[in-house]
Amino acid sequence: MPVQQRLLELALKGLEAERATIDGEIIQIKSQLNPRSTTAQTVTAVRRTAVPSKKRRMSAAARRRISQGMKRRYAEMRKAGQPSHAESVGPKHSSSERPIGGSRLTAAGRKKLSDLMKKRWADRRRKGK
Repeated sequence: MPVQQRLLELALKGLEAERATIDGEIIQIKSQLNPRSTTAQTVTAVRRTAVPSKKRRMSAAARRRISQGMKRRYAEMRKAGQPSHAESVGPKHSSSERPIGGSRLTAAGRKKLSDLMKKRWADRRRKGK
């Protein structure tokens, strides 16, 4: 059984080497047909001949360990009184002080903007006539 597996591995390597030479010949012929796009074809051929890397996935246990470690570190930082990264980058006021909804304008500011826009549109209408 191991002999047969070794023969199959050698056959596979031989076929991959043949494919690489054939791909090289295809690139040469395509470059003679269309000389402008030879670099793009070379790059795609190199990518095709390279062994595609498998996507690495993290197990659920590893994600859980990382999550628990981060929670523990942030809890220690809060106890020590050091601001965490999120606190140092985020807003300076607490969530209770923030206005609810998307608008952060005061009523007076909104009125001022409204009056300015009304004035601009009135000027445009006057210039149009």
